[in-house]
Amino acid sequence: MEKRFGVISADGHCRLMHLPFDLWTERLPQRLTADGPRVVTRDDGVRRWVVEGHDWSGVGWAGTGRGAVNCYTRHGIAEEAEPGIFRAASAKYRCEDMDRDGVDAELVNGPYEQLSQIKNPELRAACVRAINDWAYELYQASDGRFIMLLPLPCMTPEEATAELYRVAKFGMPTGVIFDWTFAPEPVIHQQWEKVWAAAAETGMPVNFHAFPAGGSRQIGVGVSGIEPRNQALMRVINFPIGAMAELVTAVVFSGICDRHPGIRFVIEEAGVGWVPFVYWRCDREYDFGGPETRVFAPDIPLKRMPSEILKEHVYFTFEVEEEGGFRRVPEVGYDNFLWASDFPGMDSPWPNSKSAGHAPVERALGKEGLNRLVFENARRLYNIPVHESARAAAE
Repeated sequence: MEKRFGVISADGHCRLMHLPFDLWTERLPQRLTADGPRVVTRDDGVRRWVVEGHDWSGVGWAGTGRGAVNCYTRHGIAEEAEPGIFRAASAKYRCEDMDRDGVDAELVNGPYEQLSQIKNPELRAACVRAINDWAYELYQASDGRFIMLLPLPCMTPEEATAELYRVAKFGMPTGVIFDWTFAPEPVIHQQWEKVWAAAAETGMPVNFHAFPAGGSRQIGVGVSGIEPRNQALMRVINFPIGAMAELVTAVVFSGICDRHPGIRFVIEEAGVGWVPFVYWRCDREYDFGGPETRVFAPDIPLKRMPSEILKEHVYFTFEVEEEGGFRRVPEVGYDNFLWASDFPGMDSPWPNSKSAGHAPVERALGKEGLNRLVFENARRLYNIPVHESARAAAE
């Protein structure tokens, strides 16, 4: 990747509705193509994604009923640059749109949200392999700027682990997406241990993206066959906050980070204003009462204080406008926070990210603080190779 702007966005999207129409028809084994994903045009001219004989998704923001309110429309740009080619899923057009926003590279969440709806395990695994092979091609075609975060098939630990090991061999500077919302068991469940072990071994960060309907799953509500994993502590810490804090406490208090020292988690699109409070509350409730009379005595003692585990293993993305969040970053430390534009989300600040938020960050935290939040932390976490632009080198 060439460094021209000094900016990396750590949370973009490439959703199902924007994918190339031939992504799966050209890549799936012939025995799976009949049930595989494809776009069909109805008698009324409306295009729809279908899979396994049922409706799956609309096509484009317009096909999901959001044509009038998305970030492309607001700036007079067609999301479908060519027939069947959407800007969000094209190396060429995505790079043009990064240039518009002054962004060197994006870490883009691949289309993970609806994969759990594919019921045939063989088809599901093949569809994910096709996505990730295509993602590697995009990375190469974009000169390392379009860096897709690679989805895992998360209905069984075996299929998730197999795909994690496979994509690790790509050598891409990226991470994987774990579908914590629709996986059959929460992340604290013992069945996922081999996935966390593989992530730690390969060094690939595990990304959890915010999902408003995620519910209260990580603390063991309604989960059978799970050993005690400090759920009482999770409950008391989380009731003031919500679902994403459940994920944070789940990876800490269930002992995942102690058992797998090389693992790193990224909490995406949940903001950061609440993070210092979580750091404080985790330590306070874990230790309250002292060693002999702890109020919430842990059934799994941790090797370190929870805040120490968080600082080493958990990262958070924030968007430019969250002034109440970035101003609190110094309370926790600069290294765990990654700026994101959420492009092409409906409420993304694109193509005005810098004017919307980078200047206030620099005023509050200084030039070096801004650099760490909008560039250096993402480069370091994902091991993104960078070379200076010719213009910068000349200067």
